[in-house]
Amino acid sequence: MNRILVALTLCVWLPPALAQDEATERLKQDIAAKLIGVEAADITESPVSGLYQITVGTNVAYVSADGRYLMRGEIYDVETSRNLTENVRASTRTDMLASVDPDTILVFSPPDGEVRHTVTIFTDIDCGYCRQFHREIDQVNALGIAVHYLFYPRTGPDTESWDKADKVWCADDRNTAFTDATVGGVVPEETCSETPVTAHFDLGIEVGVRGTPSIFSASGELLGGYLPPDQLLAVLDESSP
Repeated sequence: MNRILVALTLCVWLPPALAQDEATERLKQDIAAKLIGVEAADITESPVSGLYQITVGTNVAYVSADGRYLMRGEIYDVETSRNLTENVRASTRTDMLASVDPDTILVFSPPDGEVRHTVTIFTDIDCGYCRQFHREIDQVNALGIAVHYLFYPRTGPDTESWDKADKVWCADDRNTAFTDATVGGVVPEETCSETPVTAHFDLGIEVGVRGTPSIFSASGELLGGYLPPDQLLAVLDESSP
């Protein structure tokens, strides 16, 4: 008898739940149909009742349930002072940065192997602040911070900065070549058929790089541009969970 009652209860409550899921899916499809470049899978519920969240790459927007009103901006939780919109971007960036082939990254690690933090930096060999940061790379590493460099020549393809990045990648000792080119202005002459510069540059655009250096934490948070070693460590310690 108990099993029959349970079965009847499920029959009573399951259809409305399924109906709600179907209604939500139709709503997402209706909203997506009104917006160029947006699919139903890009739309989720937002932290605010009555609003849906649209996430395309690191672009985040909000739309009313009828799809009529679109809003761009940041949503903060006033009780915790957390920027909920930036949290979404950071989560997306984490996945995007994790997709980079590790064999294409220039890694400068703490000499003792004790890594407290890891940052990913989009860098340009001809960028003054990138040059200053790399002059201090030994201090950064000594603080337990591992640096993963990705190429981002700001001037774009077919420029001198891009050519330098290609040549650094083609060198036998890439880390030494990068240091010589960035700090000393000595660029290797090696060339090769394939480099990751294009892939790194395209990824930089996708994750929202606007200048160099652009420093990202392991959690995907954009920490900003150049930071002195001690300040970088303080920011990383503060932002770590």
